[in-house]
Amino acid sequence: MKLSSGMAVITSRKMLVVSVAVAAIGLPSIALAETDTASHTATDSALRCLLNNGQNGCRSIFVGSASRAAQPWVWQNPNRDFELGALVSSGYVRTETGDNVYVAKLLSGRTTDLYEVKFKHDEKTFYIAHPGTDGKIHELLIRGGGPDDEKTDLFVRGPG
Repeated sequence: MKLSSGMAVITSRKMLVVSVAVAAIGLPSIALAETDTASHTATDSALRCLLNNGQNGCRSIFVGSASRAAQPWVWQNPNRDFELGALVSSGYVRTETGDNVYVAKLLSGRTTDLYEVKFKHDEKTFYIAHPGTDGKIHELLIRGGGPDDEKTDLFVRGPG
């Protein structure tokens, strides 16, 4: 069967549209979840700052204990980047309050947005507390594993 070049372009465009549609259906629910963007806009920009190594002077938004937690992420770190591998995906998961053990014990009970960040070789959960009245991030926690892995963490459930 012989196709003209015009027909081949139309067919390949249709295939592209179909492939994109199939890929969108297969995306995890976290990528498709509709969330209240106004509630986590500031923490979303803080996550972008961390994942982009603090470019454009954004590292100044982290103060207090958050600046210590952010330190390894707001500067270039080839060893960390090599160990983690390429960034695969990142996304907002949910907002937590003092009911979460990590938020209560390590983030002073402040309202915190959780982000799941997947790298080629590892997965991290970023807990970014909502900014204070000064617009700065005062509390930050970055731990290994997914957001729901905390239920199996010895720190959370205790021994035995």
